[in-house]
Amino acid sequence: MLQAMREKVMGVLGWIVIGLIIVTFALFGLGSYLQDKSRAYAARVNDVEITPRELQETYQQQRARMEQMLGDAFDPALIDEDKLKSRALEALIEKQLLLQASQEAGMAISDQLLAARIHAIPSLQVDGKFSDTVYRNMLTRQGLVAAEFEASVRAELQAQQLMNGLSQTTFVTAEEVDNAYRLQEQKRDFSYIVVAAEPFKAGIELSDEQIQAYYDQHKAEFTVPERVRLSYLRLNGDVLGEAVEVSEDDLLAHYEERKQSLLTREQRRASHILIQVEPGADAETVSKARAEAESLLQKIHAGEDFAELAKQHSDDPGSAAQGGDLGFFERGVMLPEFDETVFTMKTGDVSGPVKTQFGFHIIKLTGVHGSKIPTLEEVRAELVKELKQRRIDDMFYEQLELLTDTSYETPDSLAAAADALGLEIQTSDWITPDKGTGIGQYPKVRAAAFSDDVLEGGNNSEPVEVGPADAIVVRVEEREAAHPAPLEDVRDAIVSKLKHELAAEQAAAKGAELLQKLAAGESLEALKDQDYFTYRNAEAVTRAASGFDPEVAREAFRLQRPPEGGAQDKGIQLTSGDYAVIHLTAVVDGDPATMPENVRTQLTQVFENMRRAMMLSVLVDDLRSRAEIVIPEDTQ
Repeated sequence: MLQAMREKVMGVLGWIVIGLIIVTFALFGLGSYLQDKSRAYAARVNDVEITPRELQETYQQQRARMEQMLGDAFDPALIDEDKLKSRALEALIEKQLLLQASQEAGMAISDQLLAARIHAIPSLQVDGKFSDTVYRNMLTRQGLVAAEFEASVRAELQAQQLMNGLSQTTFVTAEEVDNAYRLQEQKRDFSYIVVAAEPFKAGIELSDEQIQAYYDQHKAEFTVPERVRLSYLRLNGDVLGEAVEVSEDDLLAHYEERKQSLLTREQRRASHILIQVEPGADAETVSKARAEAESLLQKIHAGEDFAELAKQHSDDPGSAAQGGDLGFFERGVMLPEFDETVFTMKTGDVSGPVKTQFGFHIIKLTGVHGSKIPTLEEVRAELVKELKQRRIDDMFYEQLELLTDTSYETPDSLAAAADALGLEIQTSDWITPDKGTGIGQYPKVRAAAFSDDVLEGGNNSEPVEVGPADAIVVRVEEREAAHPAPLEDVRDAIVSKLKHELAAEQAAAKGAELLQKLAAGESLEALKDQDYFTYRNAEAVTRAASGFDPEVAREAFRLQRPPEGGAQDKGIQLTSGDYAVIHLTAVVDGDPATMPENVRTQLTQVFENMRRAMMLSVLVDDLRSRAEIVIPEDTQ
């Protein structure tokens, strides 16, 4: 029977099916069936893609800055990682928009400026001087090649060039500063009475019916949220790392493996004087620039100081102030014509004029560092750390894969995964969707615990990574559904809330009476003598003054100017439940003629900074509105 079926399948019908498959592959390509449909980018700005790696690096940098800024107060459990990643992505999109705008505007960064910027990075210096070894090690740690890093720095400088051009066009007029000073130093005379709500509480009696009615109307306020207790397994790289040892043989093998990447290439230190020539300049301009460069070269050969001549005549602002010094650099960093000359010179030689796209250079070679491989002892600590981390990562991800498989294969228990990895099953405290202690502090753990698959399906969660080499698998051990708290449990809270609300209403009613009396011609001071009133008189008070109720003071400075010889009155309910009656009698603006010069300077800077920020925001919004920005769903 099987033979008959096989013959029929391989008959005419079978060949037709095979033919269709062949045609399909021919037309659409095998790759259309096998290719990964996942997005290869975190976002796309016009035709430029932002890679997931760039997003991760920016996120890590922002996280590190936050940790450094907060110090001991830093708590990973309080970080909203999704929000932080979203901010990192927005920063990358903004940077790309600015870079593209600067490119469209024809802006460029010279190789000399790029080199000077990299050499000036403090973390790449040793004893105040750029270190190629530190630079190479940094690139290795971050998995970069020099071209990638330098392209990133160039892009940053280019975007900054656009922002600098924008910010330098901002200005603030003297009249704007004068007006700001008038408001800042404005003084007001006012008095106020605060009618305290607290004393009214003593006379409030609440019936059981009132309490029951409030409870019935506000049950949602007294709902005990759903909560769970979890059993969990925690896989932690630090724990795994306690058993990791690095033998001398392994260290030596790793050193041999890393030798080439540790090799420092020959570096040369040079100074230069640039006589700039704009691209497309006519022959006369070029000839004039060459003659100026040759004249300076003659002066140097005649014994004049190179550094002084560079300070006076060089058109390279990045190096002129340092006497033309460009620091140490490798072959390939500078322009080809510049590079070729420098790497054929001897220390102390002066050469030129050398023509590049920027003009004519006179070059002096001031130092040479030959290529060198550091000794094992010089890099021992770094290599031991690398090896340990590599083995911890290998162990962690190997066991993470095992944890994933075993917890999935036996979804109704953690026992199999615990036995397979030698981990202890632990139990959490009660956790709600919004808060918890222990592992409940992590938003990702709470989200996993209250997911349908774990909460309703009774399954183990997937491993939740809560930090570097730190993953947790959870399952619900005990569950308590959301329910209204019994009246007896919240009775005291209801009584307190009701009394507060009713007392605030009575304080407001008393305040309304005071306003009516003020309108009838009585003075505020004459109305102050009651036990639950607080009276204050404020004369010549500025916005920055202290010692007065801040809510009252803010409202007093919002009131319109009173008419000549009159007053402005207003009553406001304070957040405490108290009620304030304000009586404004005078407003006197600050006098710009008395403004100290340092205050004028500060105000000018404040307004310029505000305007720069506003202009940058408007520019980015405009660029964004005209750009095609694509953010894949799995990035959002």
